[in-house]
Amino acid sequence: MLSWRELAPEVHHFEFEIPDVPVLEFTPGQFISVIENKDGKEITRAYSIASPRDGNRFSLCLNRVPNGLVSPYLFSLQPGQEIEIQGPLGYFTLRHPGRRTVFIATGTGIAPFRSILLDHLPRMRMHCTLLFGVRYEYGLLYRDELETLAAQYEGFRFVPTLTRPAETWNGRTGRVLAHLDEVLALETPEDLSTIDVYICGLREMVDDVRKELKARGLDRKQIIYEKYD
Repeated sequence: MLSWRELAPEVHHFEFEIPDVPVLEFTPGQFISVIENKDGKEITRAYSIASPRDGNRFSLCLNRVPNGLVSPYLFSLQPGQEIEIQGPLGYFTLRHPGRRTVFIATGTGIAPFRSILLDHLPRMRMHCTLLFGVRYEYGLLYRDELETLAAQYEGFRFVPTLTRPAETWNGRTGRVLAHLDEVLALETPEDLSTIDVYICGLREMVDDVRKELKARGLDRKQIIYEKYD
């Protein structure tokens, strides 16, 4: 591990480098599995890569899970210590570059979208919206960075929402489900077939959003998702 920094209470951003490997080959949106040996047993946990392709470096974004098996181990690491990984693996990647895209994330589900956005926005023309839902304002992980990207790239829109806002919050409130109309922004019913929606977060949110999208007429092939529990 090269370094870590706190993004929010009990949420850290970790920077890693793979020695003796010039390039880590992966597609933005994929994950790696961290391996820990505990009491003679090999335990693995998958974590989305949270960074763009950058030589032999990669980043992770995760929260410390109380009584978790691997996250406390990662939170205990100091710069210079090593971990064992498998991968990268996974298919939660941009299927149709150039199509209109909506990303929907809650909590650390932002990680694969950060990887995709930082990698693809400088390389290609994208028309995409990120709907990011958290409880509290401090939970808007990478907020400054995402706001900068939205200002820098005309085709990217950042839509944050809070379920437990403070009185000082002037933005959107409520669950991500409450803002589907805004982020889909269909001008005609025919536009529905031109959108891909990617969802990442905890199972309940992912299932609720998938159900609502299907009810609105999106084909299952247009709904790509990854669950974190």
